[in-house]
Amino acid sequence: MSKKELLAKACDWSGLNMLGRKTPLWNGLIVLNYHRVGDCAGSLFDHDLWSASAENFEQQVRFLSLNFDLIRIRDLDGLWNQRRGRSVLITFDDGYRDNYEWAFPILNAYNSPATFFLTTGFLDERKVAWWDEISWMVRSATSTSLPENSWTTTALSLEPANHDQTIKTLLKVFKKLPGKKTGDYLNFLAQETGSGRCPQEIADQVWMTWDMVREMHEAGMDFGGHTVNHPILANHPEEKQRFEIEHCKQRIESEIGQSISAFSYPVGGKDCFDQRTRDCLKEADYRWGFSYYGGFSSLSDHDQWDIPRIAVESEEPATLFRASVSLPHVFC
Repeated sequence: MSKKELLAKACDWSGLNMLGRKTPLWNGLIVLNYHRVGDCAGSLFDHDLWSASAENFEQQVRFLSLNFDLIRIRDLDGLWNQRRGRSVLITFDDGYRDNYEWAFPILNAYNSPATFFLTTGFLDERKVAWWDEISWMVRSATSTSLPENSWTTTALSLEPANHDQTIKTLLKVFKKLPGKKTGDYLNFLAQETGSGRCPQEIADQVWMTWDMVREMHEAGMDFGGHTVNHPILANHPEEKQRFEIEHCKQRIESEIGQSISAFSYPVGGKDCFDQRTRDCLKEADYRWGFSYYGGFSSLSDHDQWDIPRIAVESEEPATLFRASVSLPHVFC
């Protein structure tokens, strides 16, 4: 158990978490970010994308609904003018089908809103995401190791016991590559693992459909942009960034019949978006940009193009989840 988990357990046991929820130790906005809900056992795709089991997600939504103000994107305008208040915004990235199959019914049951940031190309073209394809190639490898090479610089094991660590290493390399080199990198991995490229038809049941999106929208769920193809925007020229941002927005709006105002940056680290990205969002008439490197927003100080989000992790103990939202100034 990590020191952070031990501290969270102590805060729960001592009642400090409850104090953080009942007294104004902090005021502001917490944005939680999920990707997938369900069970990753047996999947060849990236296991880190599963944020919670259905059971844990229900427990989390129940806890949030009892202790915080769960808000929608449209509530952001008035939020910053308040002197006090502790609000939580639930968000999902990418558009995985389990968001509809598992998360949506739970959110409905608790009358809880959430915002789903869609990568429109995944819904339209039914293609495998680059992180899932890298995981698939490692877990499907016929080779026992990747030889020393110019991409990773060192050899990497492809033995099952090392899959998780190797996938993390390969994803880290991908995220640093200029956009024009990512295709060559994936082709290299396909060859050296012996797996080939992941068959695209596998992705057909991975993503939501636009009918699902419209059903969720009519039930009160919000939607935002997450690009067309999920590139790391700062690694691309401004023209490419503008296309990904504008066409994503247009596609979602054409399907739900309503304008959208929020966008989440793919990967979302501080080096994943830049001033060019912010300018493109403004030009496309977005009003909010969401990052993904932790933290929360105070009512007195916020950046509309860098609203921080907290990652929800499947391995996260319930005590750490409660501590993160009860005492974000300590745990986030």
